[in-house]
Amino acid sequence: MRPASFEYHRATSLEHALELLAEFGEDGRPIAGGQSLVPMMNFRLARPGHLVDINKLPLNSIESDGQMLRIGALTRHIAYFDNPLIARHFPAFLDAVHYIGHPTIRRNGSIGGSISHADPTAELAAVCVLYDAEIIARSTAGERRIRATDFFLSAYVTALEPGEMVVGVELPVPPSSSTGSFIELAERSGDFATAAIGVSIEFSSGRITRAAIVCSGADLVPIRAREAEDFLQGKPLDAAEASEAARLFATSIDPVDDHIASADYRRGLIGKLTQRAIEAACNRALDK
Repeated sequence: MRPASFEYHRATSLEHALELLAEFGEDGRPIAGGQSLVPMMNFRLARPGHLVDINKLPLNSIESDGQMLRIGALTRHIAYFDNPLIARHFPAFLDAVHYIGHPTIRRNGSIGGSISHADPTAELAAVCVLYDAEIIARSTAGERRIRATDFFLSAYVTALEPGEMVVGVELPVPPSSSTGSFIELAERSGDFATAAIGVSIEFSSGRITRAAIVCSGADLVPIRAREAEDFLQGKPLDAAEASEAARLFATSIDPVDDHIASADYRRGLIGKLTQRAIEAACNRALDK
């Protein structure tokens, strides 16, 4: 299929982009790699009358001051693979990007586009929720910081207002005594995930002092496994605790039932993936 007609505009600066988006309101959308928006337009599931090309904007950096990791909205997925900050502090993030689409998507897709698209199975949306990220949005009215847990409202629906665009993401840098993992299952490599689990843990003296667990594919937005997280606090780094935490989470959820998988299948799968992801994180902690 072909998209509905639209007008193309190339922004020469961030201010120019924001002025254009303010002018077009709900009928305007920013575009960079187009890996999420263009397919939606081709199927006429999205019909913006105006596209604002933001590729020339200086929003493609990955920086840290030791407290926060700051990622510009135009940072392409491929940039994470050899970034030492991601590898050192965010192992679940690094795991997750290996599951993103295909090489073309990884070369062209951006973090701003991915999270603005808000696909319920998107890896970077889950990563943002896992690491308690803040989404930085800008408009002509100013800047807003939105917690990731508040940003994703439903499938393909975010807290962005007309005229706003994502300009960056900030993730608190975990302590050195932390690690994590991310595991996903899809019918084929690069397909939409049936389910995925991300885990981040902090540890001391062989015990977990803090845990975060996120699941994508079970609901219309990434969800945190709060009961399982609380259960793991203070527990030793071993498989028995991972099994019980996984059971707690799997029995507490009501997964979506769709053409990809039934709710019962997803529940069982999520339990297995949760156990595997916790065990992988614990093994990495023991190797540190």
